[in-house]
Amino acid sequence: MDRTYVVTGAASGIGAATAQYLRERGSRVIGSDLHDADVVADLATIEGRAKLIDGVIRLSGARIDAIVANAGGGPAETMLALNFFGSVATLEGLRPMLAASHAPRAVMVSSVASLGPTDPGLIEACLSMDEPRAIAAGRDAIAAGKGPLDLYGSSKHALNCWCRRVAGKPDWAGAGISLNVVAPGFVDTPAAAYILSDPERRATAGRMVPMRGGFPGRPEQMAAILAWCVSPENSLMTGQILFVDGGVECSLRGERSW
Repeated sequence: MDRTYVVTGAASGIGAATAQYLRERGSRVIGSDLHDADVVADLATIEGRAKLIDGVIRLSGARIDAIVANAGGGPAETMLALNFFGSVATLEGLRPMLAASHAPRAVMVSSVASLGPTDPGLIEACLSMDEPRAIAAGRDAIAAGKGPLDLYGSSKHALNCWCRRVAGKPDWAGAGISLNVVAPGFVDTPAAAYILSDPERRATAGRMVPMRGGFPGRPEQMAAILAWCVSPENSLMTGQILFVDGGVECSLRGERSW
């Protein structure tokens, strides 16, 4: 398949599995991460985001077919900068390079943590695209006793909302670009080690997953759904939040839909 994909967070976990999945099927992948990548860039910083764009232009000739905005996680200090602002900057910065593709696609990686608890003030600050205010609100939240998981959930919830807000706009749907979100549950990656390596936390998380054999998920399982989201076959779905979590979201929210 003669397609060029950009995958952020490509050095490990879901990003590495997705890059491998796409390459094994004949696609070209430009991977970005803090290390061991085609474009080494820190997406928690403005300079790193510019470095990503410049690197992709250099390696692709400013023509790509799809974006997998997967980079995320990190410490509390950079949680909002990376998980929300870094993802949005990736998508908006690379979007013009999708113009020449016959099947342009984009997908973001969120999390089941986006279901809450979340901080409405943090989410509003993110969606206003005021990064300094959002970072300050994040510091205030930490000072008030909130933990990294609270910031993580809020940043991913904001990402879900941003997708719903822009996916149907002229720059995205109007240009033929599908934009969706995949929200994993508990996946066996380095980012989830703080849960999976602790027996008590692991047992608690496992009880939340109703699907037999669904805990923990594997990176290659996530790679398959992400690859479909950015494939030519996904010609109509856009603006959707797909919880790929072994049934956690269904159990928590019942008949309510996003």
